[in-house]
Amino acid sequence: MSHRRKEEERKPRPWEIDREGGADSFGDWLKRQRNLRDISLREISDVTKINLRYLEALETNRFSVLPAAVFARGFLREYARYVGLDPDEVVNYYSAAQQEQEPESPFGPRPRRLHSSTQWLYGLVLTGAVVGLFGIVAAISFWAERRPPRDQPPPIAAPVFAPAPPSPLAAPSGAPLEVTLDFTENCWVEAVLDGSERISELRVQGESLRLTARESVSLTLGNAGGVRIEVNGRPFEIAGGGEVVRDLEITLDSLTAPDDDTGGSGL
Repeated sequence: MSHRRKEEERKPRPWEIDREGGADSFGDWLKRQRNLRDISLREISDVTKINLRYLEALETNRFSVLPAAVFARGFLREYARYVGLDPDEVVNYYSAAQQEQEPESPFGPRPRRLHSSTQWLYGLVLTGAVVGLFGIVAAISFWAERRPPRDQPPPIAAPVFAPAPPSPLAAPSGAPLEVTLDFTENCWVEAVLDGSERISELRVQGESLRLTARESVSLTLGNAGGVRIEVNGRPFEIAGGGEVVRDLEITLDSLTAPDDDTGGSGL
């Protein structure tokens, strides 16, 4: 049994201790802590800008209703701070409650680890297969080099293209794409730059965030109504009100494309 498992057995979860107060689960315990402080869910929603439906899901253990895990933990931290609880402890309790809800694997118990002799045999077979594959590749290469060349057509000159004029939408900073987010309300934001670099953090009212990319910026906003967006110094309108907007793609091509009904408008 792992050290972590032993530690969990030595330290009961708070809702297991507070069963006499009506706390039979994580959500019940969370609701009881809020009621003890005489705070309503509507009050928390109005102050933190978290959708009331998500707060109700936390208190009823309906974790599948919540958005991505990073947003769920962000909502829970805001809830804990407002109620007066330790955000880190509450997030740990939430993770434990999630594990209790996870069903057992439909494929049965995990397979046992292979015996050392079996692992040695498996490694030997795998090594032989790799060596054989390299031998086949070497034989094909040797045959291709010895094969007499066929008559080849004369080479075709590559077309010459004139350099494209500079884009009129170039960003002031010199980067091809510059996205500025001004936060009028608290909002969790996740950004993926050029499909690789990822930023995920909670921003509060009055803050700004500047993102630069070569080709694309993908945004997920926890409170779209509390964000003003500028792309290369010009306003970029989005739909969504105060709801979560996921995977909002901003590229140089989309800025000059005609507006559609599925996302933000071009510049």
